[in-house]
Amino acid sequence: MAESPRPAIGLSVGGTTLAAVTADRSVTRRAVITLFRHHPALVGLPGENPVPDEAGLVITDFVDRVGDPVPVVAADGSVHPGEGLLAEALRALAGVATGGRPLPPAVAVTYPAHWRGPAVEALRRALRRMPEWSATEPLLIPDTAAALTALQADPGLPTRGVVALCDFGGSGTGITFVEAGSHQPIAASVRHLDFSGDLIDQAVLAHVVAELSAGGAVDTTSTSAIGSLTHLRAECRAAKERLSSASVTSLPAQLRGFRGDVRLTRTELDDAIAPALAEFVAAVQDGMARSGVRPADLTAIATVGGGATVPAVTTALSQQLRVPVITTPRPALTAAI
Repeated sequence: MAESPRPAIGLSVGGTTLAAVTADRSVTRRAVITLFRHHPALVGLPGENPVPDEAGLVITDFVDRVGDPVPVVAADGSVHPGEGLLAEALRALAGVATGGRPLPPAVAVTYPAHWRGPAVEALRRALRRMPEWSATEPLLIPDTAAALTALQADPGLPTRGVVALCDFGGSGTGITFVEAGSHQPIAASVRHLDFSGDLIDQAVLAHVVAELSAGGAVDTTSTSAIGSLTHLRAECRAAKERLSSASVTSLPAQLRGFRGDVRLTRTELDDAIAPALAEFVAAVQDGMARSGVRPADLTAIATVGGGATVPAVTTALSQQLRVPVITTPRPALTAAI
């Protein structure tokens, strides 16, 4: 009788988003952790989780602090190593993905390819300190290697030439050139910070606010408007995601002087991100030149991450670089898958 495969879970670390995938479930959460005295830690924005019966300590911006000898200082003055917070967040996310059941023995964690060795080792040590993973250490994999494995499986990659892997994350986009057959990097991954999910959200927000302010009734300068703009930015992010498959959508806005729905089209989204997208394509071309990749050597662009679902991204890369653009059915989850 054949042995049934062990249950497994894939976890991926991004600058702003964490993801988990099991055989039957996938979960994404913002890279936010809430710590409690008498309650297990929760991962994600407070609104993404059930409300516990005690107040918690919300901590953000810890992913980029992994391996930093200077700890993260929380709002209450307490200090926390970045890698410890990330390990705790990954354990909490794994618990969400498994529905609270015991964590499976086979766990893989992908980390950003631009991380240096000390950051990877710091995370490795922090994961070992988690009780569930003290006996069987999770497998740590660069997200580029994981993404290329997933892309090779579905839908497939060229077997000759050079593939440019573009990983569109929340805080930046990674660019890696690899040999198509072996998937070996030609040069170190480069991180382009001027095109990211957060900056796209900000561009959409600026467009919406400009449209609402054109009539002169909306006030975005008062202190009370800060909370409203934060909420509106979240709505802009959701609208951006809907425009990946729709040509028009609407989003609710509640600002001083305006309450109602705002119409947003894919063309308006494309126009809002066009300057930053053009700079990104130029960065890919510059990276090719620096890595010694001739235009004739490039056989495909592989795209992963949330930004890979934006149609304008695919169009710009295909038109400017003159090669096919390949992605997966769920690009935001590619590394975890």
